[in-house]
Amino acid sequence: MSLSRELAARVVALDPNSFDPDAAKWARNAIADMIGCTLLGAPTDTTDAARMPELYGAGSCLVLGRRERLGMLDAAFVNGTAGHALDYDDTSKSLSGHPTVIIVPGLLALAEMRGASGKAFVDAYIIGVEAATRFARGVNFQHYEKGWHPTATLGIFGAAVAASVLMELSQDEIANAISISASLASGLKANFGTSTKPLHAGIAARNGLFAALMASKGVAGSPVALEHPQGFLEVFNGAGNYNIDRMLTGWAEPLDLLAPGISIKKYPCVYSVHGAIDAAIQLHDGPLGNTAAVTDVLVRMHPRRLLPHVRNPATSALNAKFSLPYAVARGLVNGAVLLDHFEDAALHDPSVTRIMGLIRMEPHDDDANDYGAEVVVTLEDGTVLRQTVAAPLGRGPEAPLPQEMLEAKFIDCARRSLTDDGATKIFGQLMRLDELPTIADLTAAIEAATL
Repeated sequence: MSLSRELAARVVALDPNSFDPDAAKWARNAIADMIGCTLLGAPTDTTDAARMPELYGAGSCLVLGRRERLGMLDAAFVNGTAGHALDYDDTSKSLSGHPTVIIVPGLLALAEMRGASGKAFVDAYIIGVEAATRFARGVNFQHYEKGWHPTATLGIFGAAVAASVLMELSQDEIANAISISASLASGLKANFGTSTKPLHAGIAARNGLFAALMASKGVAGSPVALEHPQGFLEVFNGAGNYNIDRMLTGWAEPLDLLAPGISIKKYPCVYSVHGAIDAAIQLHDGPLGNTAAVTDVLVRMHPRRLLPHVRNPATSALNAKFSLPYAVARGLVNGAVLLDHFEDAALHDPSVTRIMGLIRMEPHDDDANDYGAEVVVTLEDGTVLRQTVAAPLGRGPEAPLPQEMLEAKFIDCARRSLTDDGATKIFGQLMRLDELPTIADLTAAIEAATL
């Protein structure tokens, strides 16, 4: 059997009624977080550019945060772009990327059109995450380190599978959706730190839905589109740099959504620096206080987190979201890293600029601590202060973001597009998402609450 068909067979074998009840809880939280991030990103210039009203006709699917509706594919593209516009959306260790922002936009549009229930939506999301992350286990970390953006290049498979499940496609049709996706996957890390990065999410969300729709209409992909000598695995990873057995084993034992799980961001910047931010804030709130006497700052993290774009100082509001020196300096100076810190005016704070210039970075070699960090601060009198964080808060089940923080983040994000009362109401609906008769009930409520 071909690899696309093997993967499809595992998709259809999954029974949502057998899932651990905690999976639905994590799904609701991740979906709520992504919708909050989309409502935050809706007014951004990047989302405005993605809209291109001169190219789109009216449709039936809501553009979140805007009182307008587009066709399914266009809504998936715009909502996916908005969801990733400020890089505040969740991440997955297995994917080495952002799964929910790829899966939900197409699923949301499709569910609106089909009158799908909240439970069907949640079940399809869980299976989409499982498909994307199982696929990713067979190609990472080589795929990520080679320069591909897994959010897009691997997330597309989860988006296609989730849409296929919601449409109740056959095993052969799901296999075709997977094979079609192999020709639609794209996204390069070279564009990190630019406004192209959010477009990766929008394009992958749209293309995953498109692949499933094409498969539902009888369009076929090659059965060996993944493993062919000129197929996805050889072209994207290269010979010897992938493991098909890892892609096929262990499905739902347990679900990837539960272990290692989804990581929900506490700070509105690249996730790889969150451990260092936690450590910096603990120093600020503890022995450090004022940073006037600081003469040196050393940050130790796993080399996988210390990528070139992360090492750079901030020179713009956009690339500040990918700058370890800026984020750690903010944590040390302010004891917080907030949305307002990534506005253009915030970059000229002299206290932050001074600390940013003092920061040095070193890798450590502890693979068990790949998202942890140590921050060491030296004062002018020679005093050395150090703080170590094993895992940033929000790091999946091992360090979950408290529910009150999740709600506060959602409200803070959503109020940029919704009324305050509306944001609170929508969060309540999302916390019982799998009980809603139809997803259209949710989108209608979001539309009604839009400013």
